[in-house]
Amino acid sequence: MIREQYLYQPFKNIYGAEFIAKYCFESELVDIPDTDMYLEVDPGNWVVYTNDLISLYLVSHEDFIINYVPDNKFASNYLEFVIDSINSDYTPVINILDESLLETAEEFIEKEISLTLKERIRLIWDLILGKKVNISRY
Repeated sequence: MIREQYLYQPFKNIYGAEFIAKYCFESELVDIPDTDMYLEVDPGNWVVYTNDLISLYLVSHEDFIINYVPDNKFASNYLEFVIDSINSDYTPVINILDESLLETAEEFIEKEISLTLKERIRLIWDLILGKKVNISRY
């Protein structure tokens, strides 16, 4: 069965046959119907399944625009989003953290705190009570 099926939107081809489709913004694995195998799809392609999930097609964006039309308002909005994203060179998948953010995070992770026994007990007690903890206060 298709993982994340809610990402697929209904479309019709030029002959009126119904399909569900999703645009791949980045390389990803998609289910091959009736198998336990996956197909790696390159970015910029559409994954198109028949409505009964029997067949899988990969279609380039240019061919998809020519041969498929949205079946409802959600699919129409999705198609507009994809076209706008392509035209503005925007990728909605954010897996890349920028260097300054990583450096800042590392500073917080590597910072050691030395507390006396009394301060550690007070910190643990505040955590148990669910109080907001400000480390500089200890």
